[in-house]
Amino acid sequence: MLVLVTVMFHAGALLDFIRPSVLQTQLFGLHTTLFGAVVILAYEDGRGIGMFIGIIGLFTGISGSFRDSSKSGDKKNI
Repeated sequence: MLVLVTVMFHAGALLDFIRPSVLQTQLFGLHTTLFGAVVILAYEDGRGIGMFIGIIGLFTGISGSFRDSSKSGDKKNI
């Protein structure tokens, strides 16, 4: 379920359906990574899925760092 939400988030941002800020994207990646760590620590057999969720979170956070923040129309040109 989390993988589906993350894929929908990336698809929506790529197709410009949603316009999250750089900080929102990084925070979503951070929360996803931390959730992966919780899965690893909470379940003995959850190492594989926890690592997978953590890597998805890292990818989301890093991709948020490379987004062009000047693309949003919310800022006023001075």
